[in-house]
Amino acid sequence: MSMIVAESIGFAATHSISEILAELPGYEVSHGSQHFELKCPIGQGSQTPEDFVASMIAARDGGATPVAIHTLLPPQALKPACDANGVEYWLLVRDPLAQIESCHAWIAKSVLGGHPGHFAQVINQSVNDLARMKIATTLPNCLYAFAVNHVLSFNFLAIGLGASARKMETLMSEETAFREAFGLPDDIPLPHFAGDRVHSASHRAKAELEGLGAPEKEAILDRYALDLGGRPYTLGDMKMLLGY
Repeated sequence: MSMIVAESIGFAATHSISEILAELPGYEVSHGSQHFELKCPIGQGSQTPEDFVASMIAARDGGATPVAIHTLLPPQALKPACDANGVEYWLLVRDPLAQIESCHAWIAKSVLGGHPGHFAQVINQSVNDLARMKIATTLPNCLYAFAVNHVLSFNFLAIGLGASARKMETLMSEETAFREAFGLPDDIPLPHFAGDRVHSASHRAKAELEGLGAPEKEAILDRYALDLGGRPYTLGDMKMLLGY
């Protein structure tokens, strides 16, 4: 019986995929949680990566097929724990630019909604990044620069650790790919691929962002580079690595 961590920074149909799997008999699905037993939202309780994997093993030993999606546990800690215990760990991705746009919508709504922790994260991350890129330090630019770094840095780290990647666009449109990714036999029906499509929780809602100025997207995307081992990695590198 397989155990799978489909890791993702988010913004890649994680809600929809989790909903499809949660309806299947015998599947125990954790989404957006760092506690496999309690399945509480991120920030409301967590396990160590080792304990998270141990809980997946306990679920497997109890007869379930455990799947964890979008844990945000550090890849450098969770992937080795998975590798050591027979848990398949892979990265769930989306076209990087689309993923960045969705992340930008999420973080902008959160900050404009008054989330103090997210506001501090954005400022602490983006002010120096924008100065290095020689781009004006405005709130719209800070939010967009945060989204670019949030998506690309996580994905580069996971891939650098040897994680394979699966495209959300393929999983949500090709039944064979979905079944292969999650070890589903042919005799388990998947209504999503029979016309009853699942689409849940998009982060995009332009009406909620009215009044926020436009960021300098082109300049930020063109000048962003993540230094890894003395080599700069860009959006173009990510698209090439993932095949977009």
